[in-house]
Formats: sequence, structure tokens, C-alpha cells
Amino acid sequence: MESSSAELCNCFAVRQAARRITRLYERHLSEVRLTSAQFSILVAVGEREGITMAQLAQAMGMDRTTLLRALKPLTRQSWVRASRGDAPRQLRLSLTASGRRQKALAAQRWRAAQHEFENEVGSERAARMRRDLLDLPF
Repeated sequence: MESSSAELCNCFAVRQAARRITRLYERHLSEVRLTSAQFSILVAVGEREGITMAQLAQAMGMDRTTLLRALKPLTRQSWVRASRGDAPRQLRLSLTASGRRQKALAAQRWRAAQHEFENEVGSERAARMRRDLLDLPF
């Protein structure tokens, strides 16, 4: 039996899985008016208060333009504060008090999404998938 091109394409398989998983998480996070990318930003900024835009972009694996677009609603809602850093064009990011509250609310919904995902694929398989994806060399 011959396999289709889609079945042989790593990129297709990863992107299809990413879309499905993203829909699951965003269904839960929409209850607190966040996308999965925005939640990840809140978590990353909360873990590293004063992180620069460049550091956050690298940690998130995003280009600065995409990150800036994702940050705008978070700053508009006053959940993330941007302040000038040491260098003239450097921005440092931190969570506001309302941002910390929003992150805590969203973490509850994230845990529900995690639980649903692990119920579907199994806890061991989910852990193995995370390790494998995070260990990719690029």
C-alpha cells in the first residue's frame, strides 16, 4: 500500500497536530479572554519579570513583529507593562497586578485543557511527546 504525501510529511503532521491541540487549549482559555499564545506570554513574563522583548522573542521562538502583535492586547488590557530598558530601544516587560490575577485565572483553564489532553492521549504518551518535541535540535 502506498502512503500519501501528507502521511509522509513531518511538517504536515506537526502542523495538523498543533492546530488540533491549539483549538483544545483555546476553547478552555477563551473563558478568560486569552489565546494560547497570550497565555504563554503571560507565563513567560511572569517567570522572568523584566525580560526584554528580544529575550522573550527568543524564548517563545517568535519573531519580534509577531510577538509585538501578540503583546498589544495584553498591554491594552493592562496585564503587561513595557518599560524602557538600559539600551535606547530596549523594552523590558513585567506583569501588572491585574496581569498576575489574569494569569492565575488562565492557569486554572490551562490545567483543565492539560487534563483533557492527557485524558485523550494518556499521561505517559503526552509526557513523551513533550520531551520529544522539546528535544528537537532546531
